[in-house]
Order: sequence, then C-alpha cells, then structure tokens
Amino acid sequence: MTVTESEWSGVKLFVCDVDGVLTDGSVIYGREGEFAKTFFIRDGMGLRLLEGADVRVGIITSEDSPVVAGRVKRLMLSAYKPGMKRKGDALRALMQQFSASAEETVYVGDDVNDAEAFEAAGISCAPCDANPFARESARYVTQLPGGRGAVREIADLVIAAKGLNPDHIWRAIHKDAESLDAGSV
Repeated sequence: MTVTESEWSGVKLFVCDVDGVLTDGSVIYGREGEFAKTFFIRDGMGLRLLEGADVRVGIITSEDSPVVAGRVKRLMLSAYKPGMKRKGDALRALMQQFSASAEETVYVGDDVNDAEAFEAAGISCAPCDANPFARESARYVTQLPGGRGAVREIADLVIAAKGLNPDHIWRAIHKDAESLDAGSV
C-alpha cells in the first residue's frame, strides 16, 4: 500500500516507538542497568520540525528509560508514554488527547509489539530494517534504517505534503528566542 500526498498533508499526530525506530536498536548497559542509547540528530530535527508545523509528536515505548525521557524533554515533544505494553491503547489515548482521527495519525514501529498501534493508526510506517512482520504490516516502509534517518524521512514527507518549508519552520520556532536575544544586546 502507498500513502498519498493528500494523506501525508492531513497528518495531525505523529507517534513512534524508540528502539529500532529512533535508535538503531543498540543499548549500552552498565552495572546500574541501561546506560546509553544512540539517537540520530537528524531524526530529532525532524520531530522538532513537525512540532513547529503544528503536528503533535508522541513517543510510545514499552521501556521506561531515563535516557529516553531526557531525549523527549530536550526535543520538547508533546507526549511521552513509557512502559506501554499495549501500544494500541496508548496510541488511541493520544489520538483522543490531541483530537486526531486514525486518518490523521502516523505511527512508526519496527516489530511485533507495534502491531496494535499499526492497526489504530491510519498511516503505519516501518524502517527498512524493521522486523519482516512490521515491514509487511506497514503502509509505508522507509528507504533509511531505524536510528539512521527513517523518522526524518517520514517527517520530511509530511512537511512537504503540507507545503511547508523546513527552513521557515525552523526560523519560526526560534523567532521568539531571537527577539529576546536581540533585546538583550
């Protein structure tokens, strides 16, 4: 199945998993447990640009990680649902919270634990290196792998379909900060 430009342009809610989507799936463990995950900066920029384009962004993960919580906070995303084993229920709650229909919702996942969220979202997506089940279930499979640009690829499709310029979005996000800086000189 393909996703039309009209469908991309109607997106109001963009939600994704973490491991295998925002990361390459690698986790570094130390004596105290999870120590680090590697995030791709361009994926983070895609999420910030979506927020700047009035698309609410949420993260749903089955883990409860301080590393991920820190990343979500740093990116100033609209929603974070950690420790969710039933991702479909979590996604439907976000859809209700942000008044987004299934057709207006993108969900990006990479494995069988994302199946319920795939069913709830109108636009299900998977990175090209996702589990075969996720790739076969998704309406859109990225050209780039998880943790290496898959999220940015989808974000760029949404932004382009909305007829928005990423540079203009970025400048608008930082317009108030620039005004404050200019006033303090």
